[in-house]
Amino acid sequence: YGFENAGPRPSNRVSRTMKSNQAIGREAIYADLRYAEIGGIALRELHTAAMSKNEHLGDPELGSRLAEEALRELSPEPFTVQILISDGLSAEAIHHNIPDLLPVLLDGLAGHNISVGQPILAPYGRVKLSESVGDVLQPSVVITLIGERPGGDALASRSMSAYLAYRRPDNGYEYTVISNIYQGGLPPIEGGSVIVEKVCAILHHQAAGNRLEGLFKVLA
Repeated sequence: YGFENAGPRPSNRVSRTMKSNQAIGREAIYADLRYAEIGGIALRELHTAAMSKNEHLGDPELGSRLAEEALRELSPEPFTVQILISDGLSAEAIHHNIPDLLPVLLDGLAGHNISVGQPILAPYGRVKLSESVGDVLQPSVVITLIGERPGGDALASRSMSAYLAYRRPDNGYEYTVISNIYQGGLPPIEGGSVIVEKVCAILHHQAAGNRLEGLFKVLA
């Protein structure tokens, strides 16, 4: 913080603000997903290999794959896009953004005649969970909406990212990321529209991440 001090220490006002922001960030990390706050859209809930919050925070690999019982219940589906929602490192980011973003996202994809599987809610998930879901359901794109690590001011604990994972014909994955989706950054309603545009570009060019950006530079 360093822009104001009383002798060798931050002033009381700065110190109190810093401690308050840290407390809000810790609360966001340890909060569990509350289905009732996500909105009225029907979601199917699947579990990751992380069975508790402590396991989720202590071993990122567990949140990167579906639990074995979830895998046994799934099979390939005939949809182009699959939406995956997870708390990641901030359930509060999901609570504050999904109710506004998800309807815009679903309507936008439908407007482009892009088929979408029933959205999945997966507590205790990590970004790589998109590949576990993609491998079994086999969509062209998995959209993972996930809470970011809290940081900065108190509002930043509500920041969410969208990871658009394109599943290549060789079953490898390329990622395009849209970050800082929250009222202090990219507003969730606008974020839904931006995600739709990126998905359309990924499907049109059959590429994501650096390869997609490279194609944009060539076209420019």
